[in-house]
Amino acid sequence: MHTYNTYFKKWQANQSENNKMQFYQFPVYALSELTSLVLSKFYLRNATTGTLVMCRKKPSLLIQGKLTIGSGTKIWSTISRTRLAVFKGAELFIGEDSFINGARIAAKTKISIGNNVHIAPEVVIMDSDFHDKKDLNNEGVSSAITIRNNVWIATRVTILKGVEIGEGAVVAAGSVVTKNVIPYTLVGGVPAKFIKHL
Repeated sequence: MHTYNTYFKKWQANQSENNKMQFYQFPVYALSELTSLVLSKFYLRNATTGTLVMCRKKPSLLIQGKLTIGSGTKIWSTISRTRLAVFKGAELFIGEDSFINGARIAAKTKISIGNNVHIAPEVVIMDSDFHDKKDLNNEGVSSAITIRNNVWIATRVTILKGVEIGEGAVVAAGSVVTKNVIPYTLVGGVPAKFIKHL
C-alpha cells in the first residue's frame, strides 16, 4: 500500500502541474509503474537495492561481485542498453536518486557513484585496463573510481581508472577523464581539462 500511496502522491503532483491526466487514468498509470517496479526487482534480484529502484527496459547485468543501488535510482535503457559489469571481488555502488541511461560501467576493483548523479547515454566508466599492454593474457592495472554527489556526466564521456570526480562537477560530452576533477567545475576535451567554475 505504501508504494501505491507514493505513486498517488506523484500523480497528484503531476496533475496539479499540467492538469492533463484525468482521474480515471490514474489506475492505468499506477499499474504501469508498479509493473515496472516488479520487473526492476526481478532484473536486479542479484543486487542489493533500496526502495523504488526503477529500470526502464532490461539492463545487461554481469554480477560476480557486489552491486548496491540506492533508493530512488533509475536505470534506463531507452536510447541504448545500460550495461553493468561487476567482476569477482569487485564492488559497484550507486547512491540514491541517481539516473543512468544507456551507460556502460565495468568494475574490477571498486566504482562508487554518489547521490543524485546523472549519467547520459554511451558513457563508459572502467576502473581497469582489463589487460596488460604488453601481454593481453595478463591482468591490467586497476584503480578505484569515485564520483561524488550531484555530478552530471554528459553523453559519450569516458572515465578511466583511478579518477575522482568532485561534488557538483559537470563533464562535457565526448570527454575522456584521465585525472581528478575538482568540485563544482566544468571540464571537457580529450583529455578532459578545466573550463570554468560552476
